[in-house]
Amino acid sequence: MRIPFRPTALALVVLLATLCALPVHAADTLRVALQQEPATLNPVLGTLAIETDADNLLFDGLFRNDERGDLIPDLATRVPTQQNGDISRDGLTITYHLVRDARWSDGQPVTSDDVKFTYEAIVNPNNNVVTREPYTAFQRVDAPDPYTVVVHLRQPDAPSSVASFTTFVQGAIVPAHMLRGAADFNHAPFGTMPVGSGPYRLVSWHHGSDMTFEANPTYFRGAPKIARIVWHFIPNENSIIAGLRSHDIDLVDKFGVTPYFQLGHVPGLIPSLGPLLAWEHLAFNTASGPLQDVRVRRALCEGMNMSEIYAKVIHGMGDLGVGLEHPRGGWYDRSLKPCPFDPAHAKALLDQAGWRAGADGMRSKDGVPLRIVYSTIAGVIDREQTQVILQSRWREIGVDTQLKNFPPSTFFAPAQAGGILYGGKFDVAQCAFFIRSTDPERADYDSTNRIPPLGINHAFWRNPRVDALEVQGARIYDPAARKKIYDQVQQIEADQVPYLTMRWWTDIAMHDVRLRGVHPPLVGSIYWNVQDWTF
Repeated sequence: MRIPFRPTALALVVLLATLCALPVHAADTLRVALQQEPATLNPVLGTLAIETDADNLLFDGLFRNDERGDLIPDLATRVPTQQNGDISRDGLTITYHLVRDARWSDGQPVTSDDVKFTYEAIVNPNNNVVTREPYTAFQRVDAPDPYTVVVHLRQPDAPSSVASFTTFVQGAIVPAHMLRGAADFNHAPFGTMPVGSGPYRLVSWHHGSDMTFEANPTYFRGAPKIARIVWHFIPNENSIIAGLRSHDIDLVDKFGVTPYFQLGHVPGLIPSLGPLLAWEHLAFNTASGPLQDVRVRRALCEGMNMSEIYAKVIHGMGDLGVGLEHPRGGWYDRSLKPCPFDPAHAKALLDQAGWRAGADGMRSKDGVPLRIVYSTIAGVIDREQTQVILQSRWREIGVDTQLKNFPPSTFFAPAQAGGILYGGKFDVAQCAFFIRSTDPERADYDSTNRIPPLGINHAFWRNPRVDALEVQGARIYDPAARKKIYDQVQQIEADQVPYLTMRWWTDIAMHDVRLRGVHPPLVGSIYWNVQDWTF
């Protein structure tokens, strides 16, 4: 699925000429532009995709995901399976064997006690953790010796074998000797100057400006080949485009589709493209306001032209599908039909729901206007263009849409900290979620017991049938049986539309042609193999 590069003789001549014409660049420093800035570097508390990227630089999980999305060992020596005996025959026990040469950047060894502590920190109700999945399926975690971890499950749980202790937020391992006994875990200094075990160490963080990482010379897989990485926080995509054109920036990951096409061809820059389990969607607040009524949600769906957005805004990049499973994957229910563009039927649905059009075409019920708040992250061109299109389309069916956007640290803040998304302070929210694994379970997004602050069901949706199906699907390992269960989940969600999938991303990493080793992964962070990158 990745675009092949097969240089001809002429192409090689052009490439060599381009390299000679490029400005002199310090081969020991990689300069990266990012629109977002981490809110914390404590993996237990993270909520942002950029924080998962930081985790891959500073920390290790027991596993990482490679470019195909497959689990590969990190701090663990192998991936547990029933075949190798690390998952018990009854599916209730998972054993992890740790490498013996990993150390924290302060010189202390990484041990099973750190893994156990990380689990305990994630499930501690006093900590502002946005999601505790899949760890709520754990009964307990034992550390019988420094390099063995044993997880005891409450019942068989298929997602636990592929989504636990990966190098994500709520997965990367943190040092027990630094955080155990912290007076205030949520605001500990560790969150701004952490001690990690990963390929890089943080040496400075100038908030609102930049963050500098230096190679960890004692990294257990060997010191990275690029000595220094500098993250520059540039919220405006037009400024990032200017930095790429001037070669002041070497890498931009998850580059927006619109700026990618605006950038055009720049000598010395190449894209690395790949499919990504990043789910761009609209979340409808089903817990309050007019969108509690499924007829209103369906009216908004039928009042928008997805093909218009796909052509004008996304330029055909990414994959279209229905629901929360990737349309190219084996778990997707291919019988699902997308919501049609049908403004006349959308108006009829609003009439049925009691929202009547006035002389000006705008709707109200019992004297209350049909007014919704549509929020997203400020400064993302693709989403702001989508907002303008949908605002106009929904006005045509009588819905007054107010646009209200926020910086990512506010938008994605935990409910306990007053966040917009997890606090339910919206009617429609547009965002992307990076799915943690290739497993089909989506309980964190659609189960009643995962409504914030207990999880990330940010549609605040309640459906007892889906709750039961998600539990049933997680408890069995047979793929064919699970497929039937998750087909039912997808069908219910397509009917009730708590979310509307806009697209599944194509990851766009634009980088200096001299940078080698960049392979955007299906799951996880582009930095999954950063220790092997070279100039």
